Amino acid sequence: MLEKYPKKRYSAACKINPRFQKTLLQTHGDYMYKKLKKMWPLSLALVAATSSVDAANDSAQLRNLENRVNALEQRRSASGMINPPGRPQVRDGVDLFLFGDLLYWNAHENGLPVAVVNHGSSANLSKSEIRSIHSHWDVGFRVGIGYNLPHDGWDLSLSWLRIRTGGTRNIFAHNNYFVFPSRIVPSDDLADAACAKAHSHWTLLFNQLDLDLGREFFVSKWLTLRPHFGLRTDWVHQKWNTRYRNFIGTLPPTQVKVRYNDEWYGMGLESGLDTQWTLGSGFSLFGNMSGAILYGFHDIDYEDTDSPPQLNTNSKGEYGDGKNVYRVSHPVLDMMAGVRYDHMFYNDRFHLGLQVGWEHHVYFSQNQFPVFVDDVSKGSVISNQGDLTFQGWTFAARFDF
Repeated sequence: MLEKYPKKRYSAACKINPRFQKTLLQTHGDYMYKKLKKMWPLSLALVAATSSVDAANDSAQLRNLENRVNALEQRRSASGMINPPGRPQVRDGVDLFLFGDLLYWNAHENGLPVAVVNHGSSANLSKSEIRSIHSHWDVGFRVGIGYNLPHDGWDLSLSWLRIRTGGTRNIFAHNNYFVFPSRIVPSDDLADAACAKAHSHWTLLFNQLDLDLGREFFVSKWLTLRPHFGLRTDWVHQKWNTRYRNFIGTLPPTQVKVRYNDEWYGMGLESGLDTQWTLGSGFSLFGNMSGAILYGFHDIDYEDTDSPPQLNTNSKGEYGDGKNVYRVSHPVLDMMAGVRYDHMFYNDRFHLGLQVGWEHHVYFSQNQFPVFVDDVSKGSVISNQGDLTFQGWTFAARFDF
């Protein structure tokens, strides 16, 4: 039908005769239907071919995965490990290693105010400053021994850390400055009076034992990881003695001594991850992180003594003398980063590792010294004063044989 009318002729006929237009459209529709009917088998074949190609691609991807797994299996070491150990491997050794660290740290603890110093007036705190303990830098050590287990590249180590540190603060009232004690029990006769001198001394003895099981392994040519876990126990012994002298308006000159003693013992689980990022020529960067939760108990003694004795004290001049013993858990966070150098010598029979790094530890809510806050309600007390932190430089050496 379409072949009998050139384009211009049947376009003109459509405009002139509507019936012819309808007939033409019906004829054109029949023509397209016949064409589609002939193409239907071809479409089915095309869909089937596409599905077959997709299935072939999926099969190829599966085969590729299998090939990669097989190649990984073939690259396994003789011990059958996919991730070979990253620990130092000495030849013909006894699989022992020794390590020692020299610590140059200082410790800080929140909640150790000694006095409030105000300028110009003993009746208000209009120009005041809170002065707390100044901590010292001190030397400690960490030593240990380890054994490379024959099973799967694991290692087991035992370490002991010990450091004695603390801080002091001396405060004097001069040039129209007034010193108000921060640690005297509020009901003491001298609690609201200003003094001429304040001296405070805080000492801290810290011991820690770690029994640690871990495995160091390569995750790439230049990176090793060592997940580990174990047991930890801590002994934290704190003493805090403060003396306030020469209170204004008292005769003879009076002094107050405030003493605290806290012995903490705790044990619990620790876990973490050590990383080593190799630079080459034996040098590497390292970054370690671990945490622990220790369950134990505080044994706290406190004492407030006036000399000479005041009205509300006993014959010994003691206004406050008490004890607090209770059990609690403390979380701990450890972090360390630095530079390391490793060297194998004597035909790989020995290994020496040297490192220097910055170390940081947080013992949450470790300060449990009681603070009495009300001169009427004598049972009003606050005991959670803050966190204990250690930070400083660590110089370490390790010897494998």
